[in-house]
Amino acid sequence: MVMKKMRRGLLIIALLVAALVINSMVLAHANLVRAEPAPNSVLDAAPVEIRMWFSEPLEPTFSKINLRDKEGNILNTPVTQIDPNDPTQMSMAPGAMPDGLYTVVWRALSSADGHPTLGSYPIVIGDASLLQSSSKNQIDESIRPDSAFIRWANLVSLALTMGGISFLLFVWKPAAPAPTPSIQRRILILVWIGWVLIGVTGFLLLVLQYSLATGNPLLAGVNGDSLNSIVADTRFGHLWLSRTAIWAGLGGALWFATSDQWFYLVSLVLGGIILAINSAFSHANGAYDLTASVAADWLHLTATALWIGGLIHFISIIAPVRNTFKPAAPVLSNLVGRFSNFARVSVVTLFITGLYGAWLQVGTVEGLLTTPYGQALLIKLILIVPVIGLAFINLVFTHRGLEAGDEKWAFRLRGLLGTEIVLTLAILMAVGAMTSISPARTTLAQRAANPQAPTPQPIKDVSTVNGLLIQFDATPGWTGMNTFTLKLVDSNGTPINDAKLIRMRFESQTQNIGESELRPERIAEGVYRVSGANLSAPGEWRIRITIQRPNQYDTLVDFNPNVPDAPPTQTPVPVPEPNTPMPNRELVLLLTGIVALGVGGYFLGENRARLLQSSSLLAMALLLVGGIFLFSAIQGVPTTNDNVAAAASTVTETPP
Repeated sequence: MVMKKMRRGLLIIALLVAALVINSMVLAHANLVRAEPAPNSVLDAAPVEIRMWFSEPLEPTFSKINLRDKEGNILNTPVTQIDPNDPTQMSMAPGAMPDGLYTVVWRALSSADGHPTLGSYPIVIGDASLLQSSSKNQIDESIRPDSAFIRWANLVSLALTMGGISFLLFVWKPAAPAPTPSIQRRILILVWIGWVLIGVTGFLLLVLQYSLATGNPLLAGVNGDSLNSIVADTRFGHLWLSRTAIWAGLGGALWFATSDQWFYLVSLVLGGIILAINSAFSHANGAYDLTASVAADWLHLTATALWIGGLIHFISIIAPVRNTFKPAAPVLSNLVGRFSNFARVSVVTLFITGLYGAWLQVGTVEGLLTTPYGQALLIKLILIVPVIGLAFINLVFTHRGLEAGDEKWAFRLRGLLGTEIVLTLAILMAVGAMTSISPARTTLAQRAANPQAPTPQPIKDVSTVNGLLIQFDATPGWTGMNTFTLKLVDSNGTPINDAKLIRMRFESQTQNIGESELRPERIAEGVYRVSGANLSAPGEWRIRITIQRPNQYDTLVDFNPNVPDAPPTQTPVPVPEPNTPMPNRELVLLLTGIVALGVGGYFLGENRARLLQSSSLLAMALLLVGGIFLFSAIQGVPTTNDNVAAAASTVTETPP
């Protein structure tokens, strides 16, 4: 019997290993690495082609390059091509182009995680003076509520199913003092509800991917051909078809499990494979150590689904247990003990894999505090503290109280579990938000590649002369080019629109650089504006304003601002080349692998008499993932990389 259980356990692990390697070796987030012609290029003639290099492979059907003229009109150009030998390259032959200013507009759809990126940059043919704008990769840091909700619902549905099967097999059946078909039926109803929701959320994920690929709002203007192309021609579509087939198999296994309990284990494995497909199309694909990152992400999702799903099923049977068994405290005590034993392993597993994931996707305090991904992670970390506290209360105090036969703890257990479920569902919402946007590292890299202009510090002042209120504004408020705005109103607040001449004379009070003059023109009711680089040096200035009005004495007023020097211009930082390992990766992999092996070995030894239970299966998974981490660390960084070498051989300039 023991050997039979061990063989079954090994089969389950083998199936899960297969699930972890179903994804291909890809990177995540199609960031523009470089382009030819480069952004802001001035060319003598039209380029033969426009070619772009990205940080990971692209989906050909939904990645393209467009050209716009200086009026913003889209030009009729040939179809964009993805290089068949290197899907990270996208090119387009524009053909004849008259002299002028053009904007190259690109959209790239990642074949790794399905997230789109887009951007634009100018090039000029002929007259260099036409070049007045700069390149800009558009960084979308917003969180789509529909995307976050669909991903949250997907995780909840998987938790209901996998957590329910695990709870039934490893908590309820061993703890129940007698067969109770009504309670088991209650658990299975929730499991089947979760299975249906997996199918529903699978369809919604397909519709969401269509929205991301085409840029259309969710469920708006769905085109059948494009939707078919998503399914048939993209990596997401292939994984989605696999998920759908496995979901159908999961339903069949649940159906047959009513007569053969072995199929519950098969169902658990199939649910784990669906989670592996989630990880195969996630941010985990962005790591240099792809297998290790995907394995850690899968284990993190699995532990989360089993724990949260188990909590939901646990609270659903508390009332039936109290009505069926008298006294109920011993039964509930046994349930709390078994579930808490599994929860311990889950918490440690989440801590190990979560810490690695945070290093991988966030990495810095700046990323945690200043990016949407990091802020969502911070909310998740804040919420998980009381969850662990509640789990500790149940493990120690609730278990002891029920073990002592105190029925009051049965009522308290329901409230504690209810609070824990609310918090964990909120945690899953944070996870849904995190999976809907770029990781913090990617966001920070894009910000560095597209530095924001310094925040203006306008110089403002107000003066009243001869019943005339004059509001003065100089923006951005430092040396160099500024826009000067004067707002004129009388004592009743009525705008002054009849100023026939306004002179602004600029004289530095700290340097002998002479005097200059500007003449603002009216642009709105009582508002006069002009631009100029008259504040040419830092220090104190005198700006003497003379206002001439019909049948009025001239109004003279001085403003004396202290002008700071212009802030230094930020230098764009190139986006990292693809397949670039992060600093300290070997140390992080070694430490994570050693800890995972140690913790997994401890929990497996602790439960060696009961190998087929959720805590033992998670411990074995920890051993597996720990081994993958150590193997990845021992491999080290290859001295040569064919893909990188090939890309490097074509580099002739600094990436934009």
